Amino acid sequence: MEHASQAVLLEMPEQPAVQRAGKAGGKAKLKTVNRDQSMLVQIWVDELIGADHKARAIWELAGRLDLSRFEEPLKTRQGVAGRAAWDPRLLVSVWVYAYSEGISSAREIERLMEWEPGLQWLGGLTTVNHHTLSDFRVAHREALNELFAQLLGLLEASGLLSLERVMHDGTKIRAQAGADTFRREKSLREHLERARQVVASMGDPQAERPERDRRKAAQERAGRERRERLDAALKEWEALAAAKGTEKEKEEVRVSLTEPEARRMKHGDHAIAPSYNAQITTEAGNKIIVGAHLSQSSSDAQSLLPAIAEVQENLDRQPVQVVVDGGFTNRDNIVACVEREIDLVGSLPDPAERSEAAMKAAGIDPAFAPHHFRMLEEGQRLECAGGCVLSFARQSRKRGDLYQQYQARGEDCRACRYQPRCCPKKAEQGRIVSIRAEEQADVAAFRAKMAQPENRAIYRLRGPVAEFPNAWIKDKLGLRKFRVRGVWKAGIELLWACLTYNGMQWIRLRGQASAVPA
Repeated sequence: MEHASQAVLLEMPEQPAVQRAGKAGGKAKLKTVNRDQSMLVQIWVDELIGADHKARAIWELAGRLDLSRFEEPLKTRQGVAGRAAWDPRLLVSVWVYAYSEGISSAREIERLMEWEPGLQWLGGLTTVNHHTLSDFRVAHREALNELFAQLLGLLEASGLLSLERVMHDGTKIRAQAGADTFRREKSLREHLERARQVVASMGDPQAERPERDRRKAAQERAGRERRERLDAALKEWEALAAAKGTEKEKEEVRVSLTEPEARRMKHGDHAIAPSYNAQITTEAGNKIIVGAHLSQSSSDAQSLLPAIAEVQENLDRQPVQVVVDGGFTNRDNIVACVEREIDLVGSLPDPAERSEAAMKAAGIDPAFAPHHFRMLEEGQRLECAGGCVLSFARQSRKRGDLYQQYQARGEDCRACRYQPRCCPKKAEQGRIVSIRAEEQADVAAFRAKMAQPENRAIYRLRGPVAEFPNAWIKDKLGLRKFRVRGVWKAGIELLWACLTYNGMQWIRLRGQASAVPA
């Protein structure tokens, strides 16, 4: 038996040697892609995204809010012939989701709805036309305001919002207009005249001309729209020029040809670009935006009271305490907050620093600002650095403050070695110096209040709260430049961004609450 088994083993052929990878003797075995084929794929729409995907949370949030105001303008009704309109819940959810992903283009949303899982799930594998999306974004200002207020009410009912303390700040957002589109009056009128001639050459737009093709109709429409924009630009120029005092100041007024309402503003990177000033009010507890509006002024000084009115409109009451920076802390705002019984906390500029800045703007060396003059004879005279004496001239009141004015003799100023630095203009008339003798009571009380350590500690909390939504809207949502033109439409887009921000805060805070054990 043993000999038989050995014979069988001897008769078996030898196995070929295994070739190791990288050895010569043949081509590598590779998997290839065959695109010349069709495939039937079964998709379960509800499984396109996970259970914790933010698209589900946004859809749920939209379902909790009353969207009937968006349905009011719709002409299509049940029982009447006509194509059905898109559900406002879907359109609101799509826009909020898109902004949360940093997408603000309607065309890009339409393209992404074909393959992006979150948008596929929201649309149920259907695609919404970009014209529908674009029109919906700007056509429902009042309904959007109500929706924003409803979300604030939902957050307040959940104990996530309080008006005991709010922080307010402004941030510049670029407009669609180009920096090279700003023109003076003469150039505006020339462009407008050419546009009118072009439109006049087209004939009556209401006349029946069946031979017109689509390209010709588009050209005529573009010509009429350009003329309308230039008409608006000239009216905007006239309004701005009317606020100027001298003809020289009027000549310097410029308005954009493509977006007359935009204003050139300086940004944090020192760039000057056509922009709008977004004013955002944030509550201090959970950093919820409670009010937002656009301003055409690069200065924040006049924006605080409209911001407080926005908060009151949204939540039916005004905030208890408002914290702002030095751009909002001025006499008018201080007095107005006292009248409204609002506790204002802010940074009041140092009078000496403001005085030196004013002197520098007037061409005077800051070393010769009024507070550097020495008082003599209990305020009857002043002495300058050159040893000359300024006599008391008069008293005056400016915005509630009492000032005493002193004037030097012209011959003293002309002969003084400091004249080019102290009195560079009209030295023959003598330097005039105004010293504030009495500050308005409300402002003086505010200055004393801000000297207290507890109020200074509150002010130091302003930056992390007030600047957080500004950074989120620009960096996370990508709203560094508006997609639409004009202050009205840009204000609507700002509201969409703030609605998205608050929606993301609702999702975050709700998740934190559910993570806490019962």
